[in-house]
Amino acid sequence: MTYARTCGFSVRQGTLKRGRDGKVTTRYLLCNREGVKGGGRSTPKPVEGGSGGPSTQRRRRVSNRVNCNARICITKDKGAGFIVSIFVPEHTHRMCSEPSKLFMRINRKLDVAQQAFLTNCIKVNVGGSKGFRLYKESVGSFANVGATETEFHNFKRDLQSYVADKDGEMIIAMFNQKHDVLHVGDMYSLVFIPFTGVDHHKRCITFAGGLVTREDTDSYVWVLERFKTAMGKSPLCVVTDEDPAMKSAIARVLPECRHRYCMWHIMTKVSEKSGAELSKDQNFRNQLNNIVWNETISIDDFETQWQSLMEKYNLTGHRWFTKLYTDRRFWIPSYFLDLPMSGVLRTTSRSEAENSAYGKNTRPHCSLVEFYVQFESVLETQRHRQSKLNAESEGSLPDFKTPLALERHMAQVFTLTVFYELQVEIEAACFYCSVVGIHAYGECIRYDIRGEYNVVHTVEYTPSLTIATCSCKLFERLGFVCRHMFLVFKDAEMVSLPSRYIAARWCKQEGLASWCARCSDCPPLETVPSQLWTEIHNCAVIVGSNKVRQTRMLQVIKELRDEFLGDGMDVDPSKVNGVAIAALCGVEPPTSIIIKPPAQAKNKGTGKRIKRQRELAIERSGKASRKCGVCGEYAHHNARSCPLK
Repeated sequence: MTYARTCGFSVRQGTLKRGRDGKVTTRYLLCNREGVKGGGRSTPKPVEGGSGGPSTQRRRRVSNRVNCNARICITKDKGAGFIVSIFVPEHTHRMCSEPSKLFMRINRKLDVAQQAFLTNCIKVNVGGSKGFRLYKESVGSFANVGATETEFHNFKRDLQSYVADKDGEMIIAMFNQKHDVLHVGDMYSLVFIPFTGVDHHKRCITFAGGLVTREDTDSYVWVLERFKTAMGKSPLCVVTDEDPAMKSAIARVLPECRHRYCMWHIMTKVSEKSGAELSKDQNFRNQLNNIVWNETISIDDFETQWQSLMEKYNLTGHRWFTKLYTDRRFWIPSYFLDLPMSGVLRTTSRSEAENSAYGKNTRPHCSLVEFYVQFESVLETQRHRQSKLNAESEGSLPDFKTPLALERHMAQVFTLTVFYELQVEIEAACFYCSVVGIHAYGECIRYDIRGEYNVVHTVEYTPSLTIATCSCKLFERLGFVCRHMFLVFKDAEMVSLPSRYIAARWCKQEGLASWCARCSDCPPLETVPSQLWTEIHNCAVIVGSNKVRQTRMLQVIKELRDEFLGDGMDVDPSKVNGVAIAALCGVEPPTSIIIKPPAQAKNKGTGKRIKRQRELAIERSGKASRKCGVCGEYAHHNARSCPLK
């Protein structure tokens, strides 16, 4: 097992043979990637399809089987021992990278200390996810846990399986035994500004974060300047809400960056701004959404359709809609089609999701030191999850939906998350799209392709240069080859995607082993205190209820305590909390204070403000009605304010 851990592969047991006396005579140990995918297929459960008819639904299962022949056979010798009769060290696959060894099955086992910890977590209603994070903090890092979050969840599953239908008897027995025995914020109200992006698994990641005392242009300018210096270059695009201070700061510090407003924040205001009648007009909302959210129409088509809609509903003089049209270059997708990957970020929903993550892992009224420690914990969780996704993409094979070599090439190149989205496109190209027209113009061939809902898109393909462009612009917006281009590539009998259509940001190699080794907590580096606590927990669990062992362990601990107290290097008991806090912070408190803590900040939302009529109406509707003594009705008035008085 040590050899397998060091090399980077997991082991599983193979054939077992026994003699006539029932004792083991032969045992095969195989690489866990031995064999091919198949067998053990379960019947898919029927579910209701979108058209009302029955359909089947399968879980997306990946496989790591690549028919590896590495193995070892141990055979019983004529004497009393065993000998190695077969040893095949060659593997047909790459070994697991150093950051991914943490997620190998051979390294994911719950020891007795973890099991005891999880039983205590169950007692206080702490689930597997939170218990996993708590145990990680107790042992120092994710690498020192020795298991993943899945194993922690499986412990609860095994507990439920153990109880099963014996639940009633067990609870009665327990009763009998019992009776027989007797913002994101801090204490300064600072504003936390995280810079959120998207990694190669389409997951949110935090690039940086800042704390400011005021939400004004100067504060934003300071944060953006520091962010630009730290990153070494300006981002291509920034998505924010319609904050004028932020808009001014971005124009000053990042003039070459494209600033984009969050479309969701804008569209949620339509009901309030359009008036009582139009807010209930579903046809108006549908037409507006079809114009605004359409990512394939040109700028001229958008402007024409917008003006036509405003004239149809007499909104040409409406102040709010006029302002939206004036700022159309900041939020309409048509104006960002020239920007690569413009469809990845259209709203601040990813930033809102990150804000939620920080809100759950931090608490208000904390000091800056506490906030920083909690901030680092969130970042470490992000890195761990990314390492886990890297490991899954590195050593797993997904289900294939077509016999095309093109699909298998994509599985080798792209991460699993991206592959599944591309798989939808290539499956649609094979089964739901058809060529309805072909026209040649010199070296260029134009394909008219009909897809779902009878929508026709045009693909222009140059075979000599293997260049293709589609009118749906999916590749320009997201970096994904669309179903229409896949159909053309399929007819061209391509066995692999051209390099120009492999976006590096979605590839497995993007940000893998070398980067993870620097940013994550891999490889494992166990500290002496972590080892000390682990061994203490292991000993305590092994001792169990054995009175002799309990006495022996207690005696040893007391002897060590007396020895340590008598060596002259003991810690003052009054300073124990200070030592723990210093270990948490990683620094000693200064002898003199030069930098004072920030003053209490007062920003948007911290004081009283004038509420809109819509907010007031919502608050009134939520209040309980009471019976009026004059009219006898249950309403939001009394006998003194009754309109019938």
